[in-house]
Amino acid sequence: MEPINETEKLLYSKLVNMLSFTDYWKDDSLLQCALTLIPADELRVRATVKYSSLPESNNVDIDDLLLLELLEWFKEDFFKWLDAPKCDTCDVVTEKKGFVTPTQDEAKWDARTVEHFECPKCEKTYRFPRFNHPRKLLETRRGRCGEWANCFTLLCIALGYDSRFVIDWTDHVWTEVYSHSNKQWLHCDPCENVCDKPLMYEVGWNKKLKYVIAIGRYEIQDVTWRYTRNFEDVLKRRNVCREEFLLHCILTLQEKLQKSLSPPQLKELKERRARELAEFLSPAQPDSGNYSGRTSGSLSWRLARGEISFLENFYVFKLNTEEIKQKYFHIKYSCALDKYMRVSSLSVQTEDWKSFTFSHANMFRKVEKDWKVSYLAHAEGFSRGSVAWKFDFRDTNLVISTVKLNLHSRTFNSGTIKWLLFPNSEDDKITKYSPEEVCPLETTDLKGNTNFILKAELTGGDSWQHAQLFRQSLDSTAFPFEVEIHFIEKMSSP
Repeated sequence: MEPINETEKLLYSKLVNMLSFTDYWKDDSLLQCALTLIPADELRVRATVKYSSLPESNNVDIDDLLLLELLEWFKEDFFKWLDAPKCDTCDVVTEKKGFVTPTQDEAKWDARTVEHFECPKCEKTYRFPRFNHPRKLLETRRGRCGEWANCFTLLCIALGYDSRFVIDWTDHVWTEVYSHSNKQWLHCDPCENVCDKPLMYEVGWNKKLKYVIAIGRYEIQDVTWRYTRNFEDVLKRRNVCREEFLLHCILTLQEKLQKSLSPPQLKELKERRARELAEFLSPAQPDSGNYSGRTSGSLSWRLARGEISFLENFYVFKLNTEEIKQKYFHIKYSCALDKYMRVSSLSVQTEDWKSFTFSHANMFRKVEKDWKVSYLAHAEGFSRGSVAWKFDFRDTNLVISTVKLNLHSRTFNSGTIKWLLFPNSEDDKITKYSPEEVCPLETTDLKGNTNFILKAELTGGDSWQHAQLFRQSLDSTAFPFEVEIHFIEKMSSP
């Protein structure tokens, strides 16, 4: 091999530094400490309840569902995002002024950089050490994606999952967890509470990926190809080192990680690696899931990084065989559970509010734990937001007879909400309703139609909180969004 250049030396140094994480993951006392902080019994109960409702043909096991519960608990209850500290005197967000040298105590917890902040009013200064030692993160429970993925990976390993810490050279980190039921690695982003949507960064965040490297206790792998559908474009951007040099580094470091393993352990890892490499041969393709922009961090921070999108999804409701037979369709949504229930086909969909929307712009789901309520609202920093659902039955012999709507919302101060019905598309004539008119509403305005769009527009107010869709108590069993449709057969042409 040719002599290595300076950029290749830096890459190798970064990979070697990644190996330091494996020491934490092999520290039994640290893993035990992490385990005491996880409400494992409670999470297993939730996972078991969900598992019991799955059809027998499902290809997940209880550990897969427990992982989803761990992700949600970690984001909602355990770890907090920090862009900049607040001044404890003036109650305003401080401004970043640069970096300062870590103290001896900060360095003990592997804080290689310390960000320096200052209050714009009283000029009081604050330090934000970027700790890398997960034992310290179990105490502080705050940070950005580096701290989030670092701590979450440790918790996964403490629970017995084979897990890897993943570094994206375009400045993000996350976790991968091995699913034994599916015999594949699952992408898990704790900052976003997202599992198994590896194209989220390229499709939703508009990232121009180069190198994505995963490191576990006993392996290191270039996993870039799991996260892109554009192999050729990525290869053009991979100019830090020669591909053969990167492969040599990975194999050298992996040999070091695996030197203490037994032959059966090595055999299992080799077989797992072969399956993973085979997976990389075909570019991934987006499924029907949502690949939205980033939700963690302040709006200005996300915009500056180009990691936010404003219009997404394109899901369309269609009738299944049973619904065609019944000439009836009924969907409802609980904001407290963040779950849709398709009553007319006796099925429960556990995806979040975005999953069945045709479009949504500048919207998010807010959970107020102090008040124990949840609702949808437009994103902070925007004067308006919208969300729409599309229903298309043109591939059947049925037309709409009546539509029943039960759509709950609340406004405060000068906030406004409009409900809109588009008979065929958003270019057609619309029918506008106030929030009171759709609680409930039965209409024949769509009689004879085969498709329509239902849309909510949120505007006005002194705050993003002043227009709220589907507000309800977290312990409520109600469904503040319901759409019922009765059909009749099309009249045959003479």
